[in-house]
Amino acid sequence: MRLGNEQASDARRRPCDRGRGARWGWVSFALALVALVALTAARPVIVPRTREKLLSTLSLGPHAGICERCHTMHAAATTPQPFLLLRPDDNALCDDCHETNLTPAGGGSYGGSLLYLGSAHGSSHNDIWPGPVPPARSEADASGKCVNCHDPHGWTDFAGLIPHLAVAREENLCLNCHDGSPATDIRTDLLKGSAHPTTTFSGRHSGPDETQPSDFGASPSSRRHAECEDCHNPHVARGDGVAPPPAPEASKRLLGVSRVLVLNGVTGVPPAYTFVPGSDTLTAPVAEYQLCFKCHSSWTTQPGGQSDLALLLNPNNPSYHPVEAAGVNPAIPMSAFEPGWSASSLVGCSDCHHSDSGTARGPHGSSFQYLLSRPFDPRPNRRAVTPDEACFACHSYAVYADNTSNNTVRAFSRFNEPGADKGHAGHAAEQVPCGACHTTHGSATQPHLIVTGRNPGITGITWRAGGATCAPSCHGSERYTVNYAR
Repeated sequence: MRLGNEQASDARRRPCDRGRGARWGWVSFALALVALVALTAARPVIVPRTREKLLSTLSLGPHAGICERCHTMHAAATTPQPFLLLRPDDNALCDDCHETNLTPAGGGSYGGSLLYLGSAHGSSHNDIWPGPVPPARSEADASGKCVNCHDPHGWTDFAGLIPHLAVAREENLCLNCHDGSPATDIRTDLLKGSAHPTTTFSGRHSGPDETQPSDFGASPSSRRHAECEDCHNPHVARGDGVAPPPAPEASKRLLGVSRVLVLNGVTGVPPAYTFVPGSDTLTAPVAEYQLCFKCHSSWTTQPGGQSDLALLLNPNNPSYHPVEAAGVNPAIPMSAFEPGWSASSLVGCSDCHHSDSGTARGPHGSSFQYLLSRPFDPRPNRRAVTPDEACFACHSYAVYADNTSNNTVRAFSRFNEPGADKGHAGHAAEQVPCGACHTTHGSATQPHLIVTGRNPGITGITWRAGGATCAPSCHGSERYTVNYAR
């Protein structure tokens, strides 16, 4: 059994929708229910839901008492429909209410039938609820139906009524399909050693109405969470085609979710923030990092020890990884990068933080720490530097870490022979890793992502035109000249 602890007949999961109060009493409804059950007698049934159980569950949800919005006792429809429905059993029945009652910005996640039909869920021929609880959809036109994920009468589990009339709670709804059959396997990544805490917490996510920093904050009451819907709107998300868009533009798989815009000020000062609801897909830029900033910036209250990435990635800093803007040094030669990267490249958070398996793009989970797609140890401890490390997905290992490379290759780094006695490659040969001298996301105090105070590492550095004088922890001060000007 994949999900939940409640079983029901396939008939139990026919559309009903919200609207005005019931005009019939329970006796009249019972008659309609008897007719509905009779119509399903020939269909496969696991365990029929009793009248009492259906009424009890229905009374807990938003469709309580409005049976006549979807069902009729008197076959008044022009063409009789199964289950005494007023319209055919498809999404149009739900849209009778949900298309005309769309909530404004900050409200529900459903943006209408046009958006949904263009989404991955609405257009797929394979995304069909696989069961077993609730039972698998078996009708010929099951793909794309609202009732693959929602039960209009409500569905309960061990904790009570499941919110939003969903058939499973939180990530269990998504992972029942996203385990490799019928949809891309996300479950495996989320169970890896480094992963977003999607499966860790329950009951913290309150849906698309989350608009306040406290909704994602660590204090005063921890609401930190990362449910699937925090990054993906199942009614809007769609594929990118052959490849995702270039950074910083967000993938179309992230459409329809809330994000945080930044107005950067001086270095070392957190930016000003503007919250943008998921319904706003036009306010530019629609960037991936804005989604990450909901949790990983000072917009909210972060856990102790977690970096404020909005502060570190500020393009006004002396140095930063080019997430929000291109880097400060356009003169770095193309040969200093791995193919596909250059000094003018922008990077997205998911260029570094994503699954190590390659099955699904995005920061769901990885076998490597910090949710990186490749190994990386930021500690300064002496160790061998290897080509598979995260830095060398973009920066050339031959230039920065291979001391057997010839002088021409090594000179593509400003800090290498011949300008420096022992530059990047020479230090790597002596098992001094990148993390001894460099920080990762950005620095509010030093250029070149330099960090001081680590051991081994740099205790102090004095910059001058054409080079610097460096005071490391492992030998005396060294003066060096860069190989090329900025």
